[in-house]
Amino acid sequence: MNLILIAIGGAAGSVARYLLSLFLEAGKFPLATFAVNVIGSMLAGIAYYFVIKHFDAIDPRFKNFIFVGFLGGFTTFSAFSLDFFRLFSAGNYSQALLYALATTLLSILAVFFGFYLTKLIA
Repeated sequence: MNLILIAIGGAAGSVARYLLSLFLEAGKFPLATFAVNVIGSMLAGIAYYFVIKHFDAIDPRFKNFIFVGFLGGFTTFSAFSLDFFRLFSAGNYSQALLYALATTLLSILAVFFGFYLTKLIA
């Protein structure tokens, strides 16, 4: 049942991302992706607050539906942002900064590497 709820949440998040992109895609700046990442991160913060505040009252399957399913389908940037928030809130400032910089830089470099490696091979 947990996997089904995650799948349904993921489908709903993906559809929400697509619908938002229909309204916001304009010009050279990737406004839709930017908006999805910011909105998804805000939703992760809201959901995380309620999970912490009402931890025992919230069914773990619902948590997975929201965090893994919906937000995972909507944007994985929300997971990155929430991980950073958890590290920072726990007082692990240098770890949080290292995580943010390394994730951002290495992810961008990985796109370039994957693209050019595939171009070389294909």
